[in-house]
Amino acid sequence: MQENKLQDRREFLRSAGKVLAGAAALSAVSPLLGAYDHAVAEEAVEAPAYPFTYQKLDPDATLERGYQSFYDLGGCAAGAFDAIIGQLAETVGYPFNQFPPKMFCNGAAGYGANSLCGSLGGCCAAIGLFCEATDARAITAELFAWYRDHAFPTHDPDGNAPTTSVAESVNCVDSVGKFMSANGIAEMSDPVRLARCASVTGESAKKAVELLNAHFGL
Repeated sequence: MQENKLQDRREFLRSAGKVLAGAAALSAVSPLLGAYDHAVAEEAVEAPAYPFTYQKLDPDATLERGYQSFYDLGGCAAGAFDAIIGQLAETVGYPFNQFPPKMFCNGAAGYGANSLCGSLGGCCAAIGLFCEATDARAITAELFAWYRDHAFPTHDPDGNAPTTSVAESVNCVDSVGKFMSANGIAEMSDPVRLARCASVTGESAKKAVELLNAHFGL
């Protein structure tokens, strides 16, 4: 009787050992299987060739989208990028739908340092997806020259009728500062100031699209 109990115990221990060994082996192999599946998935979706293929966009639709995206996405840089790439994400899909416009939220208020206007930063990022360095620099130079001399805002869907101002600079501190001074605005949170920067976002994206359309003969 005692011998049978000992035999049963030995069999149990052998079986348990096999189960534990199998579980340990599976645990060790699982990450490898996961890595394999990930590698197969990466092979299935090839990275798009650079530069990306540009599709003609409607400047006026870009203007309206940029204006609204300023409010919806957290500022001028994200709004301008979405006005261009967000449109293509909806009409073309991949690879444009792989870029979250909110990645440019840090461009608001001159990248938090009153430097380059975020609307220009968002536009430059979009231009850089379609053009090699030499062409991208040339288009960017045209966009910056236009921005310095343009009287903002020309787009006024809310009927604020503000006094326009010319930045004579591509920096946020100059662009916003001159507008606020011309309109007696003291707070950045003022609705008229916000509407003006929403317009800058849309107008800058519109100009970028006009330059891209011309560059690609569309």
